[in-house]
Amino acid sequence: MSVDDCERIVKAKHETDKTFETKILLCKLGKKLGFEVDVEKGQESELGKLAIRHDVLWYVKPCEWFGRLLEIALLRNDIQDDYRKLLERKVNLKRQLHAAFEIEGSDATTKAMKGDISNLSKLPYGVIVVRRGKERSIEGDKIEHIRNRFEKALIEFRSLHGSNNVIVVSFEDVKSLAAKWGL
Repeated sequence: MSVDDCERIVKAKHETDKTFETKILLCKLGKKLGFEVDVEKGQESELGKLAIRHDVLWYVKPCEWFGRLLEIALLRNDIQDDYRKLLERKVNLKRQLHAAFEIEGSDATTKAMKGDISNLSKLPYGVIVVRRGKERSIEGDKIEHIRNRFEKALIEFRSLHGSNNVIVVSFEDVKSLAAKWGL
């Protein structure tokens, strides 16, 4: 289930060194901050294990008050069967997703960017980590680097679908955050 040792994570064939280093760093940071950490897994919810896979996931234990409230509600005899099943699935959760990270080490299409944003948009915290990149020119046209393109895609997504807790940061931002906790 949860990663025991971040140093034992195996690098995927398609991963760049920087992407892999960032994944390890997010694993270590999550563990240092007290989260249960999964790497390259589908997120868990009351719906079961979802097919959406994320690079790094941070989980917390469900709040005690919420579990007790669910147990109290389940004592009622007048609950619809489907709603009872929903409450039972929620009360049986051993951990709750707190944050999910998508790490993009190479260029991505706008469609893929919007897919990443959509997959993270309903979570408490969704973080897209990208290489900063450098602007370049092709035949006189200025080409934006991936971070700027992700930021534009996120703004467009929010204007179409409403607010969410997704942010776009760079590999360097993650390193700076980890350094604040001595990593």
